[in-house]
Amino acid sequence: MKTPLISVVLPVYNVAPFIREAIDSVLNQTVQDFEVLVIDDCSTDDTLKVVKDFKDDRIRIIEKQQNKGLIDSLNIGFKEAKGQYIARMDGDDINVLNRFEKQLHVLKNNPNIKACGCWLQQFGNVNRTIKHKEFHDEIVARMLLHCSMSMGAVMLERKAVSEYKFDISRVHVEDYDFWARIAWSCKFYNIQEVLYYYRVHNNQVTHVHKVFQIKADIPIKLFLFKKLKYNTELYSDELITKMLLLNQYIEVNEVKLFFDWLKVLSKLNIKQQVYSQKELLTVLQSILRVSVFYFYFKKNVVGIDKKWRKQLFFKLPRKEMLFVTKLKVREIKKRLLS
Repeated sequence: MKTPLISVVLPVYNVAPFIREAIDSVLNQTVQDFEVLVIDDCSTDDTLKVVKDFKDDRIRIIEKQQNKGLIDSLNIGFKEAKGQYIARMDGDDINVLNRFEKQLHVLKNNPNIKACGCWLQQFGNVNRTIKHKEFHDEIVARMLLHCSMSMGAVMLERKAVSEYKFDISRVHVEDYDFWARIAWSCKFYNIQEVLYYYRVHNNQVTHVHKVFQIKADIPIKLFLFKKLKYNTELYSDELITKMLLLNQYIEVNEVKLFFDWLKVLSKLNIKQQVYSQKELLTVLQSILRVSVFYFYFKKNVVGIDKKWRKQLFFKLPRKEMLFVTKLKVREIKKRLLS
């Protein structure tokens, strides 16, 4: 049997109601040179039965003997893949039928790009388009805020990622961690159109473990910020974590120190050029604006009163002072008109 061009890595666990539609969206692609690696994590429903009903020699089923989770399945899939490229998808999602063709076109015509993603359309419980940034510099800078590549919808050059594994300690954030590590040796790109339909339902990992994921994201963000080699004794992990999570009381002086840290990051990046300066400034401004909005406009924040806000106001950057003033005036006008 000849080596396939693409290996589709498809981990599954109890997705019987959706798996037929998912596999159909692979088998009907405009590019037909692929193998489908279905890695079953000891499903207890009819998932395997549905998969076995497909009579297609390109489907290879790997039945795990123990339920070890998604990360284990991903590592097995990437190790077993034989294709020049790896295409990921999840068992409850759907591909646009020319997804592989369009991603292959990008990878083949741009040898420096090793991972090609796209926009996603959420459906089911939510109807929303996820629009990832297009170019590598934009994508990597945005990773300081959130995971800006969707693992389920990417195609990767297999040799470029063959030395990397998904970290078993990064449960529920393994994709974010993976991108954060390989971003420094691989170029990314996102096609600016929807090529993947992402089903949202109540049993999904991102729904069930959302609070856990927010906290688990923090070490990855710290790893990325530390690429700028700032003073970690002055700007401690504890301080940065408190300010990124905004879920506990924070002293005014801590907030001021955090604002200073944001300025330091910008200055360090000018010298080190770790991130695109333009994109980094956008990210830092977003972080600053979110925290300011939280302190002045979120109701019932524990320990924060008028006195606290007044003390912080005169420590704000000038733009943020104007931002707060403008929104306060708008709030007062709205109250008077109601």
